[in-house]
Amino acid sequence: MAMSDKHSHSADGESDTDLYDSDDSQQDPTFDLDEKEQKSFEGVQKIIEGGWSLPNNIYDLFVKLAVWLFIPTLIYACGSLVTAGQLEKLKVDQCKVYLRKHGLRLTGNKDILTGRIKEHLDIMNGGGEKKYPMSSFVLNCKGDACTGDTVMFEQNVYEMFNIASRSASGPPCGTRIVAGRIVKESYGAAKQQHTFTIEVLWSKGEKPLPPLHPLLIKGRNLYRLKTVRQRWENEGDRQKMLCEKHNRGAVARTNREARVQEKEMRQMLKGNRVSLQYLQKHALAIHKSKHLSSVLPKLVDLRTSFI
Repeated sequence: MAMSDKHSHSADGESDTDLYDSDDSQQDPTFDLDEKEQKSFEGVQKIIEGGWSLPNNIYDLFVKLAVWLFIPTLIYACGSLVTAGQLEKLKVDQCKVYLRKHGLRLTGNKDILTGRIKEHLDIMNGGGEKKYPMSSFVLNCKGDACTGDTVMFEQNVYEMFNIASRSASGPPCGTRIVAGRIVKESYGAAKQQHTFTIEVLWSKGEKPLPPLHPLLIKGRNLYRLKTVRQRWENEGDRQKMLCEKHNRGAVARTNREARVQEKEMRQMLKGNRVSLQYLQKHALAIHKSKHLSSVLPKLVDLRTSFI
């Protein structure tokens, strides 16, 4: 399948490389730990990496003992069960240890988490492209991708990528083909820009992405990539999903237009207040000037009479 669409920086200042790097996925809360978990996990990492040191008090001693005894045991138990294929014996916390280690999504109940681990193991063993071969992507989904679609596209890969500006510099160093499942779609709060979250099923070419890696792509960029998809078992279900997506998009656009109009109205009222204040000051100055011009001759006559 020929997929040779080449891309450059977009005119609105955002480069197409928004969709080439994994940094965007860090903004998706589905793949992030909550604040409490993050602090706990960072504390564990610091203790493990920093080694043992004399604690300041008895509480710190118990914390360090718990880390050194519990965490390795949890990781070992999780790894042993996964290696033995006994996923049904995993507890929810153990599932999350595995998923967190590989940067995968943490949401869902135990069945969903174990299913995600099983799929990751299958793809890790080279089953991704076998289960989702290139020949199965036969339908063009330009302009109508939705959650649940299994899609494939080719994208340019850039050597230099600026995380702060989310833009690339220099010519592309190659291309890669990505096959993935759309697991989430959202509209930005500020500009209502449509964004897809894609779980990578397999990837090959320059800098291939790891299995089930979360990749965020703006809708307009995805549609430029000559994206193709697999056929659903029931295309009627997909039509319902598309209708829901279009309805959400219409609501989002309506809300944005209302906010824009409200902002313009505030700016106009602010401008009117400034103009009104200027006119009031100008009118007062004119009034004072007229009053002075009428009083000044009388003052001159009064001064002359005294002389």
